[in-house]
Amino acid sequence: MSLKKAKMALSSFQNLKRTKKAGMSNHEIDTLLKGLFQPQSLRELFERKLKDLDMSATAVAGLLDMQHRALTGILDGTQKTVDYTYFIKLASFLQLPREKVVELYMLALESNFPTTTVSPEKVQFIKNNFDLAALRKAGFIDSVTDFQQIEKRLLDRLGLKSIFEYRPQRGDVAFSAGLIQPKNQMIRSTWITAATAIFDDLANPYPYNRQHLIEYFPQIRWYSTNLERGLTDVIRNLYRIGITVIYMPPLPTLHLRGATFAVDDKPCIVLTNYRGYYATLWFALIHELYHVLFDWDDIRINCYHLTDEDSNELSVQHREELANDFAREYLFPKEKTSALKRHINDHKYINEVARTNHVHPSLIYVFDAFDSGTGDRRAWGRAKLLDPTADVAVGNLKFPWESKESREDMVRKLKQEVYI
Repeated sequence: MSLKKAKMALSSFQNLKRTKKAGMSNHEIDTLLKGLFQPQSLRELFERKLKDLDMSATAVAGLLDMQHRALTGILDGTQKTVDYTYFIKLASFLQLPREKVVELYMLALESNFPTTTVSPEKVQFIKNNFDLAALRKAGFIDSVTDFQQIEKRLLDRLGLKSIFEYRPQRGDVAFSAGLIQPKNQMIRSTWITAATAIFDDLANPYPYNRQHLIEYFPQIRWYSTNLERGLTDVIRNLYRIGITVIYMPPLPTLHLRGATFAVDDKPCIVLTNYRGYYATLWFALIHELYHVLFDWDDIRINCYHLTDEDSNELSVQHREELANDFAREYLFPKEKTSALKRHINDHKYINEVARTNHVHPSLIYVFDAFDSGTGDRRAWGRAKLLDPTADVAVGNLKFPWESKESREDMVRKLKQEVYI
């Protein structure tokens, strides 16, 4: 007997003593006690009957002309499809009303196969706060109408216990004087909340040290030459300086290269690279590290900064231009790209220049295409052809939206493979 049942029995027995004084007969007390300790499931009732008759379950199944598997499925509530005549046979064997047998079977069935539904309030809340079409396009959810799956996926990825805990994030960035309401505000808010949940799970134990970042900065560019391990190694080294960097694939309509957050008073960077080039992945990293170096105090106050190409605010654009110029000059200056223009099709020469400048050659081709303008299809075609793609570098860093693996499991795996 469980502790809960024992306490109930003790309480009831004490009540019975009081009713004895009130004139209840011994027979009535015995009847109540028998009901108190009566098993509450079909399985318990069946096992007691077997013991009373000294019979085996197999023998009873044969006697009732029932398959043993079907009998077990009814007793344990694991069989969804049942021949209703079995209830009649079982009720007769147990000497119980048929309605009681069906009731106990349904209780067992519901415990094994919950049929909880999402309340209308939750459905409306989800519709009002999440871009379900974009999440389905990203593979995060399978349907925009299966709200039970949608709620489950959102709770896990966003680190929530209840969907009503979700609070839409602000649309402004660290350096914006006014409030911006982007068209993609819902998907942007989901992205920010998901990133914050991952940073909370990673819980970087190292304090942020700005001087160590300054000393380490000159080495970062060289890691771009290692396609498979370079970015991972830089992220591991930054982690020990107190800066946590993750990669989250882009979401539809979200034109962000990256973002810098303040979590537990430490810089946390998300790279997303919706453009897909290997070069722009490194450009985004250096861009965000610029904000960590020079704008950290503002970010700490505002909690995060988004590198947002959709912003129309002059103050944001100015800060972004400074960060862009810094990243470009650090990785491969415009003057060098201009000087190489006449040799751009000499791949052997470009590879040698890239080697002496400690960068991957694909950065040179992308920067040349960027300097040539969007209308130069030949330059962009060359950059695309010679680009190794960012997937090579972020293969073991991803937090894929389409993955059915829990956030907790993904973080645990990344901790072991990347950060520790």
